[in-house]
Amino acid sequence: MNKDKITLLLASVVTLVLGPGAGHLIIKEWKRAIFFITLAMALFLMLASTFVSSVGQETLEAVATFQNIEQFKNIYSKFQEENPNTMLIFNIFFAALWAYSIVDLFKIARQKGVFTKKEQ
Repeated sequence: MNKDKITLLLASVVTLVLGPGAGHLIIKEWKRAIFFITLAMALFLMLASTFVSSVGQETLEAVATFQNIEQFKNIYSKFQEENPNTMLIFNIFFAALWAYSIVDLFKIARQKGVFTKKEQ
């Protein structure tokens, strides 16, 4: 295996472990990395805002001061049970973003000729 293929493999594994956009940092595709990381953060912020509006700020303040961690766990479980569509949509979009991030790594590698046989 040549160096480019090893770098692609490393970038793919890093993306699998750390999330969308992380592998793009390894291959120095800065704009795409920022794009994928921003989209992932936006999805999390949308879920977080839905969660905060659902449970109320008092609960979050109690958790921030480490007063009611068990209560927070129970409230989050209840949120998941009461909002299955929200959780499903979040999971689908995040999984699609994650998968496309990895596909994009291979697309970039193909454009750079990583998979073409070099003449000896």
